Amino acid sequence: MNNYDRIATYFNFEPVSVDINLFLINAAMTIVLSILLELTYRRCANSLSNKSQFSYNFVMVSLTTMLIITLVGSSVALSLGLVGALSIVRYRAAIKEPEELSYLFLAIATGLGMGANQPVVTIIAFLVMLAVIWVRFFIKPMNKLNSYNLIVNLQNPKEGDMEKIVGIVSLKFSRPALRRFDQSKSNLDLAFRVRVKNINMLTECKNELLKLDNATVSFVDIQ
Repeated sequence: MNNYDRIATYFNFEPVSVDINLFLINAAMTIVLSILLELTYRRCANSLSNKSQFSYNFVMVSLTTMLIITLVGSSVALSLGLVGALSIVRYRAAIKEPEELSYLFLAIATGLGMGANQPVVTIIAFLVMLAVIWVRFFIKPMNKLNSYNLIVNLQNPKEGDMEKIVGIVSLKFSRPALRRFDQSKSNLDLAFRVRVKNINMLTECKNELLKLDNATVSFVDIQ
């Protein structure tokens, strides 16, 4: 074997044929795992975005990743070609929350494992991560206090309005934390982190704050 044959063998320029039966089995398992991930995301995620619309892509992402890894895994030349293609076509996704990114990475990891023909390790790791997600989901309601971001906006603020807002929030919640304070001639923005025991506390605080002129109030769950 000459030097050229050794180099060609090392880099495997001729793609190796893929076992169709094994590929179909791995694809079927990828679909099943992706559907389980989709159901878990819809039930356990705290995302504010459209869960159904976002999780609908998990199957496609996992299958696409598996197909790419299956094809390029048999040839270094194809791997290099993939790097060149990705440098031209940039894949961008509008990920707004870290939780969405975590689930998307899990979908990609599932496709990677199946495409690399490592079904046992992939399935075990996938089920362990799903079990952790479900356990944390059922343990969470045991926490009696929920954390919220309270954002108050006041148009055309008057002298003493800030003190009134802080007084109302301090009266309704125990030890609220002022996280942000922005003020201009026409705007006053205050952001607090508060902990509440029941929804009535939010309603009472909202009603008091809305008595101020041109006030808007929003609560965002951060649990």
